[in-house]
Amino acid sequence: MIRQISGVSLIGLTLSLSTPAQAGTISGPADLGTAVSAQIACAGIFVTGRAEADVLRDDVHALAPFTKAVTLSVDRKDRIVTASAPGAATRTALYRSGAGCTLLTDTVRREVLESQTAKLKPMKMRPSTPWPMGDARATSPGPKIDAAALEKAVNDAFVEQNKDGYPDTRAIVVVQGGRIVAEQYAPGFDQNSRLLGWSASKSIAGTLVGLLVDDGVLKLDAPAPVPEWQAKGDPRRAITLRQLLTMSSGLRFVESYEPGNDSIRMLFSAPDMAALAASLPLDKAPGSAWSYSSGTTNILSAIVTRATGGSLDEVTRFARKRLFEPAGMTSIVVEPDEAGVPVGSSYAYATARDWARFGLLYLNNGVTGKKRVLSRSWVDFVRTPTKAAPRPVYGGQFWLNLGDDEGDKRRIFRDLPRDTFMAMGHNHQIVAVVPSRDAVIVRLGWTPEGQTFDFNKYLSRILAALAPPTTQP
Repeated sequence: MIRQISGVSLIGLTLSLSTPAQAGTISGPADLGTAVSAQIACAGIFVTGRAEADVLRDDVHALAPFTKAVTLSVDRKDRIVTASAPGAATRTALYRSGAGCTLLTDTVRREVLESQTAKLKPMKMRPSTPWPMGDARATSPGPKIDAAALEKAVNDAFVEQNKDGYPDTRAIVVVQGGRIVAEQYAPGFDQNSRLLGWSASKSIAGTLVGLLVDDGVLKLDAPAPVPEWQAKGDPRRAITLRQLLTMSSGLRFVESYEPGNDSIRMLFSAPDMAALAASLPLDKAPGSAWSYSSGTTNILSAIVTRATGGSLDEVTRFARKRLFEPAGMTSIVVEPDEAGVPVGSSYAYATARDWARFGLLYLNNGVTGKKRVLSRSWVDFVRTPTKAAPRPVYGGQFWLNLGDDEGDKRRIFRDLPRDTFMAMGHNHQIVAVVPSRDAVIVRLGWTPEGQTFDFNKYLSRILAALAPPTTQP
């Protein structure tokens, strides 16, 4: 059934149609609203499995002022979601099993997109296997926590944030001593709900690079293998993989999310996001300055894709075999662009438990169970501050909580231990790894634009209820 299509049939759609409905140009906030709404609504409905009305109210309309006028049309047969708004170009996203949703830009035919995912199947969940490889909870005694204080600390993060029935905080999972010690979900969400990490996805993309570095396929201090930079005399040839990972490449990339800026053109207009980012010129000498860039991470995603065979199927099989399955992360989907490259900057969906499993892999220095997934040297690298940054807040696609010579006031979260390192994303997503407390804390939600989730307050309350530190922070 197709609803609210306004004269455009989506049955048998091909992406070569030259219609405003599939135009990729973002000329103003209204166009941005339909573009981002199509992307997130498609995933909310088909990846997370939520009702259309809930996705429209709690995700689309709550995201930002420029999405409040958006309406949705859903074609479940063709697995398409279309977003419309007065004065805006109508935008459409396509769901493909095993890959998630892709925003269409009217440049790639539907059959080409379908061929990219023809071999992809969802990973199999293992609910009866003991945690962390499965979801069976441990029955033996765990760490000596203050159960009542922990329950209150977690519950406060829901009660104080989720007002008027709106699910701002949607999931919290707390792990200590290798086991789940607290877990809570907002109504409408549960342990099987795949939730968006936004820029927390960058830490996963960086980890895939790390596997190839561990294998010797890629080298941190060698020039990054980016085809667009190989012409003789191109100064970008000097950019190393390390500089890309630490956001110190020197490439120009405007991260602010306003129509016309690089981030918006890349995420909502470009069929090949990495190619757009790689086409940009140097703004600074490589390694001389730190500048947070989603474009940089998508260049890294393209490097991983080429290094593992060049297709979406091959890079997905690599990620599953080497990272997701060994860590027990069987729910994860990293949605690709039309070029078949996973959008490592922004579009990883996973259950809260799988995000916790990801943090647990790093907490255990790259080991899951008795299997080493990542080298200890890689784990050390991601939590070492880049020298190019003015403060020690960023490592290798992870955020850091280190202080500096000016004191702890320069830390991101003043009441969390200095050794905390984090995957973080828009709408206040976090996977916080706290080695000195043997803990991982995951918070996933949808904090609206202009509001905040006070990580320092809520996470410090949770940590206070856990077992005492094992080492000095």
